[in-house]
Amino acid sequence: MGWAATVSLLAQLELEHQPQAARVALDALSDTARERSRTPGGAPFWWLRPDLAAATGQRRAVPRAFDQPALGSFNEKLVIESVRVAGSLSRTEIAERTGLTPQAVSRITRNLLTSGILVADERRSTGTGKPRVPLRLRPEAGCAIGIHVDPELITHVLVDLCGTVRSRHTLTVTRSSGPRFCMEWMARTTQHTLAAAGPLGQNLLGVGVAAPGPLDAQEGVLLNPPLWAAWGEVPLRAELGRMLGRPVLLEKDATAAAIGEQWLGAGGNSADFVYLYLGAGAGSGAFLNGDVFRGASGNVGEFGELAAYALGQVTPEGGPLMVPECAPMSAVVARAAQAGLNTPPGRHAYGAVCSAAADGDTRAIDAIRGVARVVARGAVAMTDLYDTDLMIVGGPAVPPDVAELYLAEISTAVNRFPIARRVRPVRVTYSTLSANAAAVGAAAGVFHMAFAPRLRTHGGTAR
Repeated sequence: MGWAATVSLLAQLELEHQPQAARVALDALSDTARERSRTPGGAPFWWLRPDLAAATGQRRAVPRAFDQPALGSFNEKLVIESVRVAGSLSRTEIAERTGLTPQAVSRITRNLLTSGILVADERRSTGTGKPRVPLRLRPEAGCAIGIHVDPELITHVLVDLCGTVRSRHTLTVTRSSGPRFCMEWMARTTQHTLAAAGPLGQNLLGVGVAAPGPLDAQEGVLLNPPLWAAWGEVPLRAELGRMLGRPVLLEKDATAAAIGEQWLGAGGNSADFVYLYLGAGAGSGAFLNGDVFRGASGNVGEFGELAAYALGQVTPEGGPLMVPECAPMSAVVARAAQAGLNTPPGRHAYGAVCSAAADGDTRAIDAIRGVARVVARGAVAMTDLYDTDLMIVGGPAVPPDVAELYLAEISTAVNRFPIARRVRPVRVTYSTLSANAAAVGAAAGVFHMAFAPRLRTHGGTAR
């Protein structure tokens, strides 16, 4: 094999076995390549990979244990969280990471093995002493349904406890698709999916729904989403819960995507990060201090207004204007059409522009870059506001073939304009879940509510 193929193979192997360290290293290589692409000439360049300690230095801080008997559930969740983050751990490693005593770890893991949440792998020799037995989550121990309610497409997934999507169904939304019709489809698809899943479907932990904002998280009501005004106010959580006969968790779509990335994707070991969710609209979710940040009403992350202020787009009264680019998909199509690119009508237009950009059409490339540049100004404000050093970008508007166009503009902006840029380089990376981020994130939200170790709960999101 040539050098390029060899490096690609090594990268794939490392992503499989050491995903967090590999992601940091590959992101660093991408940043270097972006910088080199701005200089003339095609000369080779040297790149020194960050060492393993530097790559994992930002690893998520796992909460330490509490020893009071009343907090047994917390410590049990702490063990589950530690194993989930690492992939697999021996009992000795669990004790080292959590601060629990070996006796407590032995008791908790014995209970989790008996209940089937954990399973033991083959013994692992450490060179001296008794071989260690790594423990990992058992995928079939639980599952969750995730539903993304979008103005154009409703996505329904079944996800097992280890994050594998076991089934996926979609419903194209038209102007005649009212809320009752859509909720009946969600309920019917859920019942069919669980029946088809066999024993796994009997271990359902819950149903999560991700929807565009604004929403009333306390009451579980959609409040006239800007791109879906025809629906009006919909008591989605209560109605769908009644149809299913099960509790339903309702999250804003960008928040759900952030939860999904923290549990199952690129956020893995990071205690603080921002997720930019780009689709029919644009929003953001955040993990701060190791937990999802929802805000007072569940409507955190509307950064379109920040982009408006950054660009000076204000009303005569001084309020923010609606920035067209914060509806990325329609804005890209409009820009490409103005540049003379012919696109098919309807929902396939954006895909056609992305395909043209991937084929090198400068009109399509410029349209995407122009929209990404505006979104990036809002991302700068989010970076300064939250003081985070990781930004994940994904959503239906960011398919793999044009992801680099978005990432390059956003990475340049968040590392050039923020006030603290000298002491806080920001790593911008592509979402592992991408187009399915909100649906998978809605399912991950169920896991997060069930297993994330915390001493407080976020009320009003599930009933």
